[in-house]
Amino acid sequence: MKQLKYLLLAVVVVLSIVGCRKDVEVSFDKTAQEMEAQGGSVEIALKSNGEWSISTVADWFTVSPMSGNGDATLTISAEANITGEVRSAQITASTKDNTATLTVSQNAQEYYLTVTPREIQCGSDGGEFTVTVSSNVEWRISMPQWITSSVTEGSNDTTVTLSVAPIAGELAEPRSGDVVFGNLFSTGEALVVSDQIHVIQTVDPVLGIELTPKNLEFVCTGEAKTVVVSTQDIWTASVEGSWVNLSQIEGQGETEIIVTVDENPFYVERRTSVLFSTAGGVEAMLSIRQEASIDPHFLEASPLEIEFGKEGGERAITIACDTDWEFHLESNWLSLSQLSGTGDATVVLTAEQNLVAEPRAAEFYIKSGLLFRTFTVSQAAGDEPIVGSFEPDTLLVTYVGGIQHVQLSSNCSWQLQASEWIRLDATVNSGQGDASLDIIIDSNSDPEERVGYLKAVHNGQVLCTLVVVQEGKPNILETDIAELDVPFEGGEYVIQVTSNQAWGVVADVDWLHCHPESGFASGSFTITVDASSALRPRTGYVKLRGELGAQVMIRVNQH
Repeated sequence: MKQLKYLLLAVVVVLSIVGCRKDVEVSFDKTAQEMEAQGGSVEIALKSNGEWSISTVADWFTVSPMSGNGDATLTISAEANITGEVRSAQITASTKDNTATLTVSQNAQEYYLTVTPREIQCGSDGGEFTVTVSSNVEWRISMPQWITSSVTEGSNDTTVTLSVAPIAGELAEPRSGDVVFGNLFSTGEALVVSDQIHVIQTVDPVLGIELTPKNLEFVCTGEAKTVVVSTQDIWTASVEGSWVNLSQIEGQGETEIIVTVDENPFYVERRTSVLFSTAGGVEAMLSIRQEASIDPHFLEASPLEIEFGKEGGERAITIACDTDWEFHLESNWLSLSQLSGTGDATVVLTAEQNLVAEPRAAEFYIKSGLLFRTFTVSQAAGDEPIVGSFEPDTLLVTYVGGIQHVQLSSNCSWQLQASEWIRLDATVNSGQGDASLDIIIDSNSDPEERVGYLKAVHNGQVLCTLVVVQEGKPNILETDIAELDVPFEGGEYVIQVTSNQAWGVVADVDWLHCHPESGFASGSFTITVDASSALRPRTGYVKLRGELGAQVMIRVNQH
């Protein structure tokens, strides 16, 4: 009986607790939220006395956070609406007892332009890439010189193929740039509508190459030995000397090569090398030495190192040889009394006077069969000062740029340095003495004049400087008329435009219409004037605005 009493008491307590529980409420501080057509984020207040969660069926906006306990601030983030139509969806907040609904709506953009993808990455080989354009306006494309496009302008939705040029030679450095799709002007107020793709072109990683072993020794009778080429790249081999043969001269990856040398018919040791080069430009050298034949053929010469003062003079060279010999000398200030002979001999080497205040040096050699000896000659500096000059010393060039010819006069060695928009032929960026130079001036897209320099430098000191002055890009925007008189019945009038830039057209009244609304360089557009039903004089204006800032106003009088 006592247990039954406690059981009835427990039931009463539970029922009283259940009867007193408060429902979990939820509500928004508003019932509707309008989003900007171009997208963005807004904050909404949510009130609750318990746990809640968010549900939504739209894919064009997000809500954060999606769940919580108690009061909270929600962030709604919407994408740009390029569908051309107004769209809406509902956000529902739920608890275990109640729900609340918020309607989210978004207007369509009047003008839009988006491109996909927003970024392109490629290697040094470049390539072609497809771009999707979503738009409801006319547009055009601007891009770096190393990128080309299947079209340069268009309208509405389409696909475009971008071609990225390969990186090659001395230009093998990473580069990046933006491909901009834009329509600068739309009907009514000037409205910038544009999107862009960032293009990144990297230089492919360079693969190394190893030789095992790097040196080979052969007996005079000839023999074959093995070399292992280790690389992940494509490789080729070039041999100096017809007495060395390789089992293969090209391949890819790790390869075992048989190196075979012929018998040495000469009486001194001989040396040569095999150059292994990868497609990525990495090199490795295999050195080969073969011992001399036992037959005592010989070639000796003395001295092998010769010095002259600035005044020049003569030096005797003693030759010891048991067969024919010949000198190989290429110099404009050295000469030999005898270039070839047989057996022992004495030859006189003559050096001219050095007039330039710079020391000079040369090498030449004597050869007998495959035997040779190398001579090193040096001469002290003369008294004449080092000089250099450009002709002309100043260049005035148009904004278009192009190739310019200049003459460098000098009596010493030199290297060329230039401003970044002045480019040099890589084969003539250093030299000695006089030279004819071709320099390439890039076009100047800036309206401001710019000044650059080409310098000839000797041992860190500037010999002479060429000053290059390039005009800025002219700001040209003109029309063939400044004022237009139109009868009450209206009409169409073609306006001729002279320009060197992109331009857009805007009318300030609704009875004037322009087509097309934009253009590039010289061209034309048509002004259409509506008929006037009021038969009262009225005036409107059509404004042309160029991308470099120029403006032209055309007054239209209807009477």
